[in-house]
Amino acid sequence: MSWHRYGVTAFFGTLSLIILISFPALTQEKRINQGTGYVGAETCKGCHPELFEAFKKDSPHWRRYEDPKVPPDRKGCEACHGAGEKHAEQEGKGFIFSFKFRNAEERSEACLKCHQREKAFFEARRGAHKLSAVGCNDCHQIHETPTAPKLLKAKETDLCLGCHADVKAQFRLPTRHKVLEGAMTCTDCHTPHGKRTRASLRSLRSSGTDVCFKCHPEKRGPWVYEHLGGKVEGCTICHVSHGSANRFLLIRRDARMLCIECHGIRHFAQISCLKCHSQIHGSQFSSRFFQ
Repeated sequence: MSWHRYGVTAFFGTLSLIILISFPALTQEKRINQGTGYVGAETCKGCHPELFEAFKKDSPHWRRYEDPKVPPDRKGCEACHGAGEKHAEQEGKGFIFSFKFRNAEERSEACLKCHQREKAFFEARRGAHKLSAVGCNDCHQIHETPTAPKLLKAKETDLCLGCHADVKAQFRLPTRHKVLEGAMTCTDCHTPHGKRTRASLRSLRSSGTDVCFKCHPEKRGPWVYEHLGGKVEGCTICHVSHGSANRFLLIRRDARMLCIECHGIRHFAQISCLKCHSQIHGSQFSSRFFQ
């Protein structure tokens, strides 16, 4: 037998083997999809072409739709709205999950079906937004072309301050964190998707100071002599987080009055306590924070 005949025989033998291996898998996939009610986003496009085209615009959800390994109930329109076969048969009359007529918890659960395994969403069900009846799509948009990162409906700061108007007012005080100026964002300190910490802070020891040390590492120490107020209760025992009418974001205009609240009147100094106790956050040399 010539080398040519050997090559032809080997080619058709390999092809037959591939077909025999693939056929059961194809049959199984067809059996799984048959009768499930999932029709694919192309069917949805027939009635909702504008939503389908907007959905394609640089969306992480669209990338899942194009992935053949993702099952039909986890990609495209039906990942959020459920199987669309009956909806299509009834010409758009019911039979799918409609976000318009669902409460915040139900809308969020539709999203968490896919996202709950991500670390950022582990505690979404106990977060402040969930407890305040804020759903995922109150902040995020899916169909429209994204106007901000992470599918947000608006710029992050504008979106947060749209609900937290009291905080927005604090950011206009003389001493403040530069959020309105764009130097930092709300999520630099807070996580919007839930956290078992006060004010949903991203990191929080029992003292509540870790999130502050990210930008102010020189205040962390370790110190030989620590200011116990800050160690136990955190930075906010003396400072206002967002903005203050006082310098250094202090909660009192006069530093002496702030010190007296914890230490009482030790002596009647005519100058600020900080003139002598200059290392108020901690010291390596002085138990009275002189140096």
